[in-house]
Amino acid sequence: MTETKTAAQLTPDLFTPQIISELIRTAGPCITVILPPYRPGEPAKSAATILKTDLQEAAGKLAARKVAPEAIEELIEPLRQLSHEEGALAGSAFARVIFRAPGVFRQFQLRFPPSAAQACMVGDCFFIRPLFKSLAVPDKVYVLDLSKKSVSLLACTPSEVLPVQLPKGTPQKLDEITAFDAPDHDLMNRSAAGPSTGGMGGVKFGTGYGREAERAHLHDFYRAVDRGVNHALRDSQAPLILSGVEADVNIYSSVNTYPHLAEQAIPDVPGEAMSRARLLHQAQDIALFGYERRAAQRLEAAKERYATARFSVDLNAILRAAAEGRVIDLYLDENAGQIGTFEGKIFGGQGNWRNEELLNVAAVEALMRGSTVYSLPSHAMPGGAIAAATFRY
Repeated sequence: MTETKTAAQLTPDLFTPQIISELIRTAGPCITVILPPYRPGEPAKSAATILKTDLQEAAGKLAARKVAPEAIEELIEPLRQLSHEEGALAGSAFARVIFRAPGVFRQFQLRFPPSAAQACMVGDCFFIRPLFKSLAVPDKVYVLDLSKKSVSLLACTPSEVLPVQLPKGTPQKLDEITAFDAPDHDLMNRSAAGPSTGGMGGVKFGTGYGREAERAHLHDFYRAVDRGVNHALRDSQAPLILSGVEADVNIYSSVNTYPHLAEQAIPDVPGEAMSRARLLHQAQDIALFGYERRAAQRLEAAKERYATARFSVDLNAILRAAAEGRVIDLYLDENAGQIGTFEGKIFGGQGNWRNEELLNVAAVEALMRGSTVYSLPSHAMPGGAIAAATFRY
């Protein structure tokens, strides 16, 4: 990685998959600090207070790894300056991660706080494993807000919600569909009111036709909306999340043809307006749930498909295969951890790892060789395993 100034940006960038390829090639010693979200006025410790405590911990861990005192001071000093920088660690709804190594000093916002809300790790590589959750959700997630009175398509980025224009001719409300054939829907059945019909009007009786007609209209309405949505998102593979009352969501789901419709929806409470911040939060959570569910299904299918020689939950075997470039997919328990030693160079790996978090080492070695790495909740891992992998051979 190229040399960088020893001053982190006051406003951190958003953590993206492109950053990973740079970080995994950084030579140690590496310091990784994860700070939880913080809003001024909350009873929790501020990010600056946590960072100051983390620096003492980091200095001790560097000394334990026999790093020279002058090298420790050089690594710690920019972080110490950051902890005192006015505004640099101001309140944020995002968790953040700070990376420090010789020639490297960067900080990023995280879309999702890691399982461990805060961490200070020192090693020969950056501690990237808890950050995969923030890489699971695409940069843009779409929400289709449904009701009979209005339909709107929204694009949710990590920090804002923006309206998306539907194609011309896409109906925005149910009335635009029913207006064309309203007379047919005014028909009613009548019965004579007595022995003489004379000038007496008939008595209405229901056949359920009105409800059936309205439901048919809703299907037609949402089919037309679906056509507009597909046209607007024709070049996208981003998740589409429905928002609305259950009846509308169910009908739209039954006619949907967009291939990336999320299974979960954002429930709407009639008469209660939803803030953009809440909508964004729920959309991101649903997109993450969908990613984890697909990854868990992929893992379960791999377990059934591959022979024992090409599927393993043994961490030592997985580490060796990762160093040798034999791992196809690597699955890691996001809540687990194991400190240990791995002589990676014996197998052609990046280095010999001592007193390292071995699940993180497995991720680094695998990513260096083009493998895909997934982070999953503990309940999604097979048989309580902390790691699982499929092998090329």
